[in-house]
Amino acid sequence: MCLVQFLGRTTAELGGQMRTWGTTVIVASSMLVVLVTGCAKSASSNGVPGTTITVTFIGGTPLAVATQSGTGAFTVTTPGNQVTFTLLAGITKYAIAYVCPPLSVMGTLNSEFVIQATTQDATSFTASCFGPVSSGTATGGTVSSSFAGTAKIQIRGGQGLGADISGASGAFPAGTQMPVGSNDVATIAVDGSGNVQGVKMFRAQTVPGAINGGAGIVLLPPGDAVTTQNLNVTNVPANFVNPPEASVTFHTANGTRFLVSKTSVSSTNPQPYGAVPTAATLSTDFYAYESNTADAATNQAVGITATTTSGGGSFSLALPTPWTFAGPAAAKFPTFTFIYSGFTGQPAVADQASISWTPTATTTNEITVLATANFLGSATTITVPDLTSLSGFLTPAATGTTINWVADIFGGTVPEFTFFPNPPANATLQFVQNRSSFMQP
Repeated sequence: MCLVQFLGRTTAELGGQMRTWGTTVIVASSMLVVLVTGCAKSASSNGVPGTTITVTFIGGTPLAVATQSGTGAFTVTTPGNQVTFTLLAGITKYAIAYVCPPLSVMGTLNSEFVIQATTQDATSFTASCFGPVSSGTATGGTVSSSFAGTAKIQIRGGQGLGADISGASGAFPAGTQMPVGSNDVATIAVDGSGNVQGVKMFRAQTVPGAINGGAGIVLLPPGDAVTTQNLNVTNVPANFVNPPEASVTFHTANGTRFLVSKTSVSSTNPQPYGAVPTAATLSTDFYAYESNTADAATNQAVGITATTTSGGGSFSLALPTPWTFAGPAAAKFPTFTFIYSGFTGQPAVADQASISWTPTATTTNEITVLATANFLGSATTITVPDLTSLSGFLTPAATGTTINWVADIFGGTVPEFTFFPNPPANATLQFVQNRSSFMQP
């Protein structure tokens, strides 16, 4: 299952956050920003040089970029695969705003992002503009499963990319795409109900190239059989109508991921999943356990993800307490208020505000602002910044347009953005969310 809020589209088997609203996937974390804590360069007493911030873009080069030092004005800089800017000496707060190239998935999405952070959070990080990874063609021989009732065989490499074979056997699918370079490749037998039956791993396979040297692959019981375990979800909000959804994903340190729980949306609690055979695992592999639930009557959602190298057995997740937020006052650049004590004491907390609108039937514009707790300090609000005077940034919606808004608070052991595109091992992330809409004044 593992449904992902990826640009407002339903994306299966990506192993990221699963933040659904009933059966509708909503945008709670479309930033896909990977933060890596770095060591700031020391600021000299005369202010030169200060701290250097480096942002590396993957999945496409942004169309426009602007940076901010402290509380100063945003300054346009030349877009590129990497953007570097230097803060004034003694300044720890910074922001970077960027506009990604249009994404065509069920229409056209134009995305503008603003990241507000401090040198405590990071001085070097990677941001994604959602473009495809550099991929090559994986080839191979016949793939088959000896498990009774196999309805399909999945082949998965880095980033969860791969292909499926319908039935219990078939030729390795022509044109199978995986990230260029070394891939841990998994072959997964799945029955007609979407349950994983068996898993066989092939480590460090070079793409482009032949998997398992081009030899045939056969999934055989009992050696390749998974062991059925349960994911238990607790602290389910009593007033929520929808039961919690849950999924379990297996990850390798090399970036491969695949579902080991049902491959269709399931609200079973406990949620059964198939633990990968011990012989097919390494100590650096880990499981990602996640669950979320939402309530359309209150416009609220909650969720949690935990990753652990000690997984493979029975596991429990406790959902966070819901957060109540009536929404921002209608404005072209609205202000969101974040007051919530449920994540007090968490090492990493961040607030996120997002607005989106549809200027045409096939076009969606979206602005997302994420601010870390270090950046906000004692402040409890985020205002969508007015960047319309800067070349390449989005202009507000026309008066009378419906504005959809989403507000999230994240709390965990590591920053929310470190879960993308590959979640770290042995980490926990929770979120609470509200959403609704207003009419553009």
